[in-house]
Amino acid sequence: MGHRLCAESEYPAALLAVAAYRLPGSDRAFPAGPLPSEEWAALLEAAREHRMTGLLTAAIGAGAFPATCGQAREVTSAHAKNQMRVLALEGELLRILGLLEGAGIESRVLKGTAAAHLDYPDPALRSVNGLDVLVRADDIARSVAVLGTAGFERTPAEPRPGFDRRFDKGMTLRPPAGYELDLHRTFVPGPWGRMVDLDAVWDAGEEFTVAGRAVRALSRPNRFLHACYHAALGNWPLRLGSLRDVAEMLRVLDHAPAEVLRTAAAWGAEAVVAAAVADAVRLLGIKVPGELARWAVAYVPSAREESWLGLHAQPDKTFAAQALATLRMLPWRDKPAYLRALAFPDAHHTEARHHSPLSRFTYALREARGGAPVK
Repeated sequence: MGHRLCAESEYPAALLAVAAYRLPGSDRAFPAGPLPSEEWAALLEAAREHRMTGLLTAAIGAGAFPATCGQAREVTSAHAKNQMRVLALEGELLRILGLLEGAGIESRVLKGTAAAHLDYPDPALRSVNGLDVLVRADDIARSVAVLGTAGFERTPAEPRPGFDRRFDKGMTLRPPAGYELDLHRTFVPGPWGRMVDLDAVWDAGEEFTVAGRAVRALSRPNRFLHACYHAALGNWPLRLGSLRDVAEMLRVLDHAPAEVLRTAAAWGAEAVVAAAVADAVRLLGIKVPGELARWAVAYVPSAREESWLGLHAQPDKTFAAQALATLRMLPWRDKPAYLRALAFPDAHHTEARHHSPLSRFTYALREARGGAPVK
């Protein structure tokens, strides 16, 4: 069974053209005239969901996407609201980085904020709805404690002490302001995340400026790899904004892919990179790919890689299935602690979710066997 592809029919046709706007070599065409009201409403909602309001606003403003005056006002308003949120989030980002720096904790800005400033010709083209920050595995518990003093709360609690540092991708924290901060120690959960070389991620990185203050993201090759993980293994159907991130960096890396391919091979992530790049080329209609894109389109994943990719190619992803795949690749010395944390977590982790450790264990077995989404 081959890798499951995300069908073009998952998206409004006009949204694919928006996602490809200004990409060299794309053959995605905008509609000939303004969309009917129902189609427009569906497109605008999808543009919000896929982080596309900036590109849609730019395409309409340039006259590339035909729209009525009312439609143009709607998307301009939607994007203005997002940009106001971005400004607020960037202020929060500086506060978060300041708290971590004050505690002697090194960090890197990830995903949307970094991509917008470093990889797009105009940061306003990339909508952002939350914040993502990377810290070292050994700093994860201290980071949570430091942010906790500023009102950040995590839900659920850590299954058992040390689980975050040893096994998890990270966690989501929510401050009183109500947005989500994803605090990472690696790129993704499950077996793919286990294979990331966490030492190699912490190279010199790349600097950019937020509100006059210098902050640091991953280096471009590592940023591109993270974008591939997020695009291929994040949302299903695939989020077009994440594929656009891949496509933006592909402009630079497509003709000099040696470092990316070396790192992907070292991390066992070639199938992830190939899937993300091939999907970006296919769904965004890029017809003039370079060396990296040609490699990606021709890549044939192994049976194990297909199985691991398949864990993410469904709308209701199953944590239990990812946990089983992770368990199989853990060193024997780590398996007991991993199993114990998941099957018999501390009471504060299961509070309001399971009535007893036995009910949690029974639930975990049922989910692992049946593949139903873990809640």
